Amino acid sequence: MNKTLLLSIQESLELNKPQLSRLIARAPHTYKVYSIPKKSGGTRTVAQPAKETKYVQYWLINNIFNKLPVHSCATAYQTNASIKDNASRHKQNSYLSKFDFKDFFPSIKENDLIAHFSKHLAHYFSGEEFKTMARLSCISGVVTSELYLSIGAPTSPILSNSVMFDFDRAIDTWCKARNISYTRYADDLTFSTNEKNISAEIEPAVCEIIKALDYPRLTLNNKKTIHVSKKHQRRVTGVIINNEGDLSIGRSRKRMISALIHQFRLGKLSEEQTFNLQGLLGFSKDIEPEFIFRMSTKYGNDLIGEIFKIRKSKQ
Repeated sequence: MNKTLLLSIQESLELNKPQLSRLIARAPHTYKVYSIPKKSGGTRTVAQPAKETKYVQYWLINNIFNKLPVHSCATAYQTNASIKDNASRHKQNSYLSKFDFKDFFPSIKENDLIAHFSKHLAHYFSGEEFKTMARLSCISGVVTSELYLSIGAPTSPILSNSVMFDFDRAIDTWCKARNISYTRYADDLTFSTNEKNISAEIEPAVCEIIKALDYPRLTLNNKKTIHVSKKHQRRVTGVIINNEGDLSIGRSRKRMISALIHQFRLGKLSEEQTFNLQGLLGFSKDIEPEFIFRMSTKYGNDLIGEIFKIRKSKQ
């Protein structure tokens, strides 16, 4: 291997050569794998790397991966970007189409990363170094021992965003020619337009662009494909766009939050429920601050302030 990358890591993290070589060899096999429940039902597999692997991954993020390109249509994992920003870009349009990739992170393989590094970091590193960086960023599959990105690794968000650069650019170019707004929040693709009959053209175009990509090999999850208009509720990454073009957290969520505040006032919430309420209030404050004002009027500023203070004191 070329020594430049390895020596940089060694000096920064105070590792000797045998220690770093062992860490690189073991990295894809150091993940703790577990399942968490999905809001929509079922479970999601999460794999977090061991502490020493994480240290190197954070070094790669801060020193190398932050040089990789990310398209402006990518709204996840970005500074000053959020689900609010993602939804806001579609609030003036009447027709909404949403798509989802199947097994997004695991679809991005070691060779996809190497190809991407070769394209965008060729002036900085060699082919062997690209392999090292890719290996340090991937988990080893149980069945095939294939290396790929995992949900839970610090490097997966920034690398997945950048690997999708060519896809995002091609989709954005196609959409701009047809007055369609496009954003991608991780594996969620959102398109919106004011032209009634153009939505049917989107999915075939997405599939063609996917086929034309050099990398990665992606597949749409057809079970999650949605086409809606103002006649139905338009929801983008959990945020509702009402018919006036305003963002909302939705009536059912408001009723739930109000009920939780009432239970908190009575001292009936568990610690976990209290932290859940804090998160919901923070989400509401960002998306629909008028609702927080109404809750403050209903329950009192002191009570709402107390809930937020509990969160701050725990951090």
